[in-house]
Amino acid sequence: MKKTLKLLLSIYCLMSLFCIGCKKQDGNPGGSIVQSDIPAIDSKITSFMNTYNIPGASLAVSKNGKLVYMKGFGVADQTTNEKVTSASWFRLASVSKTYTAVAVMKLFQDGKIDLDGKVFGNSSILGSDFGTLPYQVNLTKITVRQLLQHTTGAWGASTGLDVIDYNPAYSNKQLMDWIIDTRPMPYTPGTIFDYSNVNYFILARIIEKVTGQTYFDYVKSILNKIGATDTDIAGQTLSERKPMEVKYYGQGADAQYVYNIAFPRRVADGGIITTAKDLLKLVTAVDGFDTRPDVLNNTTISQFTQPSSVFANYACGIGIWSAENLWFNNGSLPGSRTWFMRHDNGMCVALLLNSRPESDPNNVFTYAMQNLALDIIKNTNYKWQDIDQF
Repeated sequence: MKKTLKLLLSIYCLMSLFCIGCKKQDGNPGGSIVQSDIPAIDSKITSFMNTYNIPGASLAVSKNGKLVYMKGFGVADQTTNEKVTSASWFRLASVSKTYTAVAVMKLFQDGKIDLDGKVFGNSSILGSDFGTLPYQVNLTKITVRQLLQHTTGAWGASTGLDVIDYNPAYSNKQLMDWIIDTRPMPYTPGTIFDYSNVNYFILARIIEKVTGQTYFDYVKSILNKIGATDTDIAGQTLSERKPMEVKYYGQGADAQYVYNIAFPRRVADGGIITTAKDLLKLVTAVDGFDTRPDVLNNTTISQFTQPSSVFANYACGIGIWSAENLWFNNGSLPGSRTWFMRHDNGMCVALLLNSRPESDPNNVFTYAMQNLALDIIKNTNYKWQDIDQF
């Protein structure tokens, strides 16, 4: 099991039996829904935050399509002591990839994209819009599905480096041109798994070409249908912080990188900001359960959750943890750490943080956060209220 967990984690660089302390939650119209605190969960999260020096966190939990628990912990701003609430916005980091994948799968469902269609070159989606001809042979073999599953054979740690942050002043087109013209593609697409943010940067260009809209405008058109309207693009600097957004705190050497990440250019791979509640609105709209209306049908969800033949633990913008009967995603950037999980038992959880440890030897912090989320969705001792705060 440890070997499996390490493999899963390498992809991406709780509640007492008695509920007490009732309080009205932010965002409930007229305060009509009253949520009872669950001290066992709250104490586990608080202890975790204290252990790893995390200023603020936001939690959302759904059961059978109902939002049964949501709560903010700690502070959004250490200077003003502004508290994190359930309405606080966080950077999602690589959880943003799930949004991109859902957008692509919606285009597939609508008959506008062939997942096995070619991306570059003759009779492809992007044709010769980027870079200089003639293209590398391997470039012309890449399919949409391979971008989604990180099996392009290029642009990752094992295949020439992930260069998403290179040339930060470049526009989207300039960066695409530079990647195609200068970066090697050592492996035949479909033969190796190598996680790369560049793959999702390219998927954003596909979405724009097919829809005629900006990437985020198309994503918003999906989110608006499910009421996930508290969602935006991350700003690069502190002055670009949105009104309900937390501040991010880098630990140690991380601090210098928190507010110079190449947003909004990186929106499709790591630059979406939202609440834990709205993240679960998306997750429960593609979960395949019949408890809330899905934006993807069963045929499309089967493609969305299908891993590649070369790596069984990653599908299309989500990790697959077969031993635990769940799929998930997690994100990590300076000042940010995020997780969501969707379990076959009908439970979903989102946990968002505004800091992370500078380093994580032996994945101690990552295991701790993973196990915290896993406990929430699997522990049958927790007594969830029959309420819905969506």
